[in-house]
Amino acid sequence: MSEKTALLTASTKISLWPNLKTRNRQQELMDDPQLDEALHQRALEGLSRVNRVSRTHRLLWQPIEKYCRQNRITSISVLDLGCGSGDLLIWLKTKARSKGIELKITGCDLSPVALEAARQRADRERLDSNFLQMDVLSEALPANQDIIVSSLFLHHLQESDVVKLLQRMAETARHLIVTQDLLRSRWGYLLCLAGTQLISRSPIVHVDGPLSVAGAFTLAEIQQLAEQAGLAHCQINRHWPERFVFTWQRSP
Repeated sequence: MSEKTALLTASTKISLWPNLKTRNRQQELMDDPQLDEALHQRALEGLSRVNRVSRTHRLLWQPIEKYCRQNRITSISVLDLGCGSGDLLIWLKTKARSKGIELKITGCDLSPVALEAARQRADRERLDSNFLQMDVLSEALPANQDIIVSSLFLHHLQESDVVKLLQRMAETARHLIVTQDLLRSRWGYLLCLAGTQLISRSPIVHVDGPLSVAGAFTLAEIQQLAEQAGLAHCQINRHWPERFVFTWQRSP
């Protein structure tokens, strides 16, 4: 570990047994715009590896596939908010294509480092894509989107911003919203603490993983925020490994 990395990670203390009764939201290292680019890229690779091993992309694919099958759709647009390095969107596009469904994908993120990684990933896979740098809380979301998704994004936000974002997603999505995130629980914290150490070599991931769980929501909390956003008829289900999936479909 370099001196720079050691100093960075040492500045954030990770508890082995934190109080998880209430949400404890702290700024994650990857959210720092001054984070060293090499460390950021390594962390993005580590997160992508964690996603592959935990197979959480499938949690978002299942409701998308169900909607397309029920409505006999073979081409549909998908917008990913907080897309990071684009691994989710590109996996979804590849998976959908194998099922005879063409996804027109757009990803939004605030980080230019993450967006460049996403563009490079799409180029390697020779996939058409559109990645935009924007603040999804303050700027107008891209129009004409059939489905809006997000993954591991809501726990970064204040409660009021979660309500605001859900409202904006519902206003913009023509058909469906699907989002998945961590659940705040003792089991989830221990899984994350051990899993990030085993799966990733990124010291940023080792710190940010447990911080993410401590700042995440419980099922009751996310249900309450959905109701505040006017989306009371959404579905929120618990999934392995200590995740929730939120789905909302526009009424016909």
